[in-house]
This record gives sequence, C-alpha cells and structure tokens, in this order.
Amino acid sequence: MITVREPARDIKVINDVDIVVLGGSCTGVFAAVRAARLGAKVAIVEQAGAFGGTAANSFVCIWHSLTDDTYQKQIISGLTEEMIERLKAVPNGMRIRVPKENKWRAPYYSMYVFNTEEMKIELDRMILEAGVTPYLHTRYSAPYIEDGELKAVIIENRSGRAAIRAKFFIDATADGFLGADVGMEVYYHESFQPATTGARVAGWEKLTKPNDILRTDENRLRIGGRAGWEINVPGTKNVSNWCKAQFVGDCSKADILTESEIAGRAQVREMMNILRESDPCGNELSLVALSPMIGIRETRQLKCSYQITGEDICYGRTFDDAIGYCAYPVDVHIPQKPTTFRYLDGWERHSTPSGEIEEIRWRTDDGEYPHYWQIPYRAILPAKIPNLLVCGRCIDSDKDAHGALRVMISLNQTGEAAGVAAFEALTSGKTVQTIDFASFREKMRTGGSIVL
Repeated sequence: MITVREPARDIKVINDVDIVVLGGSCTGVFAAVRAARLGAKVAIVEQAGAFGGTAANSFVCIWHSLTDDTYQKQIISGLTEEMIERLKAVPNGMRIRVPKENKWRAPYYSMYVFNTEEMKIELDRMILEAGVTPYLHTRYSAPYIEDGELKAVIIENRSGRAAIRAKFFIDATADGFLGADVGMEVYYHESFQPATTGARVAGWEKLTKPNDILRTDENRLRIGGRAGWEINVPGTKNVSNWCKAQFVGDCSKADILTESEIAGRAQVREMMNILRESDPCGNELSLVALSPMIGIRETRQLKCSYQITGEDICYGRTFDDAIGYCAYPVDVHIPQKPTTFRYLDGWERHSTPSGEIEEIRWRTDDGEYPHYWQIPYRAILPAKIPNLLVCGRCIDSDKDAHGALRVMISLNQTGEAAGVAAFEALTSGKTVQTIDFASFREKMRTGGSIVL
C-alpha cells in the first residue's frame, strides 16, 4: 500500500459548547433542539447543504401514524408532531392520507405526506429559534481524545479543518461514525436492505397500470419484483414522488456509496425508458428532480447496552427505560424478493409479483397481541463511554427489529431522548449511564413527548 505522511499541525477550536450533535437528519435536529430548548449550548454538524436527512434530501416524504395500530390511541408526539403542525400551517406543506379501504390494515397506510422542500425551511427555523449553532456543508472527520476522554470532534468544511469542543456528544450520523471511532463495537446484519434513489416525475398519472409494467421487467430493473412506491407531491397535480430504484450494498463505505448513487440514477432512467416503450402516454413522462442523496435503510449497527430484538417488537415487550413507542410493522426489504410486513396482530403479509396480497399467520398462540412496541434507553446507550449517546438507525437492534425501528417516526424519538438525556447528565454532573431516569422522563414529558 502506498501512503503519504501528513505533518502534525495545530487545529483551531472554532466553538466550545455543552453538546455537539453529529448528523442533521430530523433525528439529529430533534436531539439538538430538545437540548437547546432546555438551556444547553448546542452545535449541530451536517455534511449536506440542508437539514432533514432521508426525509428531505432522499425524498422519503412520508411519516407514518402517530397512533397505535387501532388508530385510536396517540403514542407519538414531541417534535415529530410539532413538525407536522408546522408543515400543515404552510400552504401545500403537508397532507394526511388515510385511505378509505386499507387492504394492509397497517399504520403504513395511515400517513403524513409532506413537501420535502418546505420541511427543509421549517427545520432551519426550528434550529435557529432554539439557538442551536448550525454547521452545514461540514463533515465530521475524527474524535479528539485527551486523557482517555472524548473532548472534541474534528470537522472539515470550506474554511478548512477545525475542532468543536463539547462536554457531551450525540452520534446521529446514521452510520455510527463517531461511536465506531471512539471504540464502540460495530456489527452488521447478515444482509443489507436496499438503498433507494428518490425521484420526482411529471406525467405519471397519465399512464395505465405503470407499476404492473415495471413488475414485468423486474429482471431488467433488478428491483426484486416490486415497483416501490410513489405518491403525489402535496400541492401539485401531476408531479409524483418516486422511491423505486434500489441498490444493495454497504453504503457506509465511500466507494460503494458512490456506486449506489450512480446506479440508482441510472435505474430511474431505465424505469422511465421502460414506461416510455410500453405505455402510449409514456413519452409524456418528464424527470423533474433526483434526490440529492440516496435513501439508506441499513448499513452497520453499534453495540450498545441492550440489543432490541424482533421478539421485543412483535410481542410488544415493555421496558422500564422506554424512550419511544411505535406501531410500525417489521418491514424487511429483501433483495430479489417481495417485501414482507409482519404485523403486531399476528399476520404476515406480502405482495406477489402480480401485486396481489398474500397472508400467513406468524403467531400461532392465542395470547392477546400488543398494539404498539417500545424503544428502551439502553439501546442508544454505550456501555462505557460517559459522555456519548447514539441515535438513529445505527442503534442496537437485530435484523427483524431494525426492519421496524428504521422508520423516521421511531428514530425521531431516539434523537429527542438523546438530546434530553445529554442535558440531564450535563446539569446533574452525572454520566449518561447514571442519569436520574425519573427526572429525565419528566423533562421528556414537559418538552412534549408522550411518556407511557
């Protein structure tokens, strides 16, 4: 291997804060805002030019139900609900979709559809109103450890290489970069769920059964017999938001991420070519936009103080240290196979290549089934590092649990919890492992979260 040696140099400290959040997805933003509203001095670092992560920059423009699976009991509130209300107040910023006939009987089809560009603006406003210091177009580079303790993070942007000192750190990078760099154990599931390139297309509504056409060309597209999903952009009559193109690989690695971005865009073009060839109105299709970044479902996980399991999810196990709740089903995208949804009511449903719904019972006992599941604090808590918390899709979970946890309405709650827990540790003089949990839960409740 050929190497070069970089000379040692002093790095300027550009900010000294109480808490620094790495990663500006909604999960990261909500962590920063919750801590700042409590009174902490907070900085947030995001590599893209806008906050919002997968929701805004990957065009995944759907948040699922805030209720349990009966649609009667609200179990999610906090900044997720606040953002929904903010976007509802913006003309064409949000619409609620609850189909009259729900063949899946799932929270997946009770959803909030938002305009991703309006969300970017509202996230900016939320951050600035809370007094958080934002760093956009800024990439985390390395930790700075002094006397065995994490003291700062090294960042790079247009102004060069610099450091941000902090007392507490929140890894919301999704791929767990900070946690891995400070020695947390990294592990992978046996396979990766595919990443998806988002697109906006005009003219979709003029086509006749376009998803059936795409299914018949599954080998040409290599998307495993499913046509993904599409939904109309709020406030438009003929622009559809596509999340269809798929790529399988470890997108936490730079070369694979590059390959996935290029392959995803090429697959969008190929889908449009197929539709243009096969539908009389296909030539009226127009590509309006491609997502600035591919939407990643899964890369690697960080070993925390507890691993959430599929059984925890499916049987709705309760935790004394619960920090969030959700009713989304276990939704594992398997390459070259139809996506399977495993629901809390004991049914497992998947779509056939022809688009029909098949059902089997995964649960054979007669026990009462739960209506939602819980996320324990231990799943975002490193076992030993006293001033670090993780949140987002890298939290500790097995393959099945990750299939349910990875959706944004659940991950948003891990961010809020991390922000409040870091503040609790900061003001009490304790570590993130030894915070007063009753005090923490009260701060969560006072800040708008539902605590059951």
